[in-house]
This record gives sequence, structure tokens and C-alpha cells, in this order.
Amino acid sequence: MVRDGARGVFIESLTYGVFMKYLKSPIVITALGLGLAMICSAENVSPRSAQSSASAFDDTTATTVPRHEKVQVTDGIYLFLSPDIDGIEVDGNSIVVVGDRDLLVFDTNVLPSSASGILDEIRKITDRLVRYVVNSHWHPDHWDGNEVYAKRFPDLEIISSADSRRLMENSMHIYGKTLEKLSAAPAKQMQESLRTGKNSDGSVLSDSDRKEFVEDLRAQKEFMAEYNSMHPVLPTLTFDHQLTLYHGGHEFRFMHFVGNTAGDTAVYLPKEKILLTGDLVTVPIPFAADSHPSRWIASLKTLTSLDIDVIIPGHGPVQHDKAYLELLTTSLQSVVDQVHEALARGLTLEQTRQFVKLDDIRKQFTHGDPNLDAQFDGNFVQPIVLQVYDEATEELERYQ
Repeated sequence: MVRDGARGVFIESLTYGVFMKYLKSPIVITALGLGLAMICSAENVSPRSAQSSASAFDDTTATTVPRHEKVQVTDGIYLFLSPDIDGIEVDGNSIVVVGDRDLLVFDTNVLPSSASGILDEIRKITDRLVRYVVNSHWHPDHWDGNEVYAKRFPDLEIISSADSRRLMENSMHIYGKTLEKLSAAPAKQMQESLRTGKNSDGSVLSDSDRKEFVEDLRAQKEFMAEYNSMHPVLPTLTFDHQLTLYHGGHEFRFMHFVGNTAGDTAVYLPKEKILLTGDLVTVPIPFAADSHPSRWIASLKTLTSLDIDVIIPGHGPVQHDKAYLELLTTSLQSVVDQVHEALARGLTLEQTRQFVKLDDIRKQFTHGDPNLDAQFDGNFVQPIVLQVYDEATEELERYQ
């Protein structure tokens, strides 16, 4: 499954969440939970809250960010699909809604340079100011660009659920330290392979692998340099359950859900019949590591009941029907049912992992693509069984 120890690493007793989203190669991880981000270089980086001599807006940091794909969803609504940054980590979708006088932006990306790139693209559409930013949840690839918008638009209001703001505030000064800890061993393995000319299994390091390792280490170092230079900007307006904003000729219905995280925000535009989901829905693979499975199912059922023609997920392309939403719902329900059956049989967590069968579900998401199979294993199969088991037993597996 994994190519070598430097790129495919077995990490035990670590917590993670969005960590798996940021990997270019398959990785097997156990004991999953807290949201993280990516394997990245731990050399010469300072805590995220520290000041840096290099600005996050310098051209030198922006050079690693690729062009975003702009999709016009309908008149005045645009999706910016953010591809991998140097192929080693992903970025969340960002959606722009053009109003009569100003703009609303839903999710602001993982780095200031990435957010700046999207803002440059917005300027090609309109010169109207951004009045509102919405953060769908606390994972950094959906809100770390806030500082770009706050700096350029002094009257900006940033909206999130109260739970998301709490999670952002609690995690924003420790997230980088967690990345540094996680990055150390993989980076050391790649550096050792470059020094010796051999992979961790003793095989000869090919020229293409050598180039890839060098590039990955460079990109990881650049990513962390910018990440640690950021100045996180928290939401300025929060809500508990629902909020309706009538602004710029649009009706925005903000809804707080528990599902992918404890503080998910979805936004529904009833006139346009468009739903912005954040990571409650991600395409082509669901991200389950920080999830609350039973409440996620209930949340998805609520979304399915809406009169919608277009779903814009937190990652991936626009969906023009409810088919994927329904597939995700039934897949989660299947896992919940199987885990509960395992519990009724008295199975431990590890026995439950063997008991739960996901082959049929896998085929519907990956269609046999080996890369998607690897992503499905890391992002869904491994975390979802643990999350359901935790939810049903209040983490009883800790004592098994």
C-alpha cells in the first residue's frame, strides 16, 4: 500500500483530523481524533503566534500557490476550486456571492497567499468590497485566510457558529506546534534517504524519488514558514442555531450543524436553490476524522430536505443533484449500523474494525481508482469506525 517509509508512514498513538487531507501519498494512522493539517518540515520554525521577519503577503510565499479554478455557478455566484499547493496539501473551496453593493465570501483558504490569490481573481470579476466572510468550521483550510480580508476591508464582518469560533480560538496557537511534531519523523526519513541514496526498506532511491523528496522538503518548509508567520483573525459575529441575513439582493440562511465537526455552518440561498455545505459534504471522498457520525447523519438528512438544485461542497466540484449527498448519508448509516451490531456482539474496537465491511461503499466513492482507494482508507475507513465506536461508548476503547 505504501511506497516507502519516508512517504508512507505508520504513526501510532497520534490524533488527527484534516491531517489526511494534506498528504500526497497513502499513510496509515491509528488512534485518530483532533484536526491537524499536513506532514511538513519542522526546521527553523517558530510558534504560530510569533512574529516573522517575512510577511505572509510577500511574493516569495505566493510563488508556491497554483492558480485557482474559477467556476461560475450562476449569475453572481462563483466557486474557486483550490488545487494542491505544490502537490502536498489541499485547500478548501472558497465561494463568492456578488451582491448589489458588496460581496460575501464563504471560506478563506489555508494560507494568506492562497486567499490573496483568490482575492486577485475576485478583482477580475468586480471591484465591490467584501462585506462578509463566513467560516464553515474550525479547520485551518477554511479560515486561515481571514487576515487577508480583514486587512483589506476594515468594515468586514466574519461570521461563524459560536462553537467554531471557540474551537478556532482554542486551537490556533497550538496547531503549528502539532504540525511540527508530526513533521519531524517523516522529514527526517526523507532527509536520511537523500543522504544515503536508499529508501527505508533498503532499496535504491530513484532519481525521480530523489527529486520528489527534495521538492517536498522545500515545499513543506515554505508552507510552515508562511503558516507560522500568520496572524489568525477570529470571527466577529457568531450564532448558535440559525441566522438569516437579507443583504445585497440575497437571502442567506445560516444553519449550525454537528457533523464533520461540532461547529459546522451551512448556508442556504433559497431563491437560487443553492447550498454551501463546508466539509459536511466533500467530494469525492468524505473526511470523517473529527466527525460526530450519528449527528452528521441527522444533519445530512436536514440538508437533503431542502429545496436545492446545486450543492457546493467544502472540497471538490459542484453537485447538481442530491445523489452524492444521499450516498454519503446511507454510507454513514451503514457504518453506524455495523458498529452497533459489533457492540451487541461484544467486540472490541480492533475486532470491530475487522467486522465492519465497507467494500461496497468504497466502490461507490472510488470506482476502483487506486489513489482514491488510498484516500478513502485514510480519510474515511480508519477514522469513521473509531468515531462511531467512541460516540456509542464514550471512548471505552481507551481502556481495552
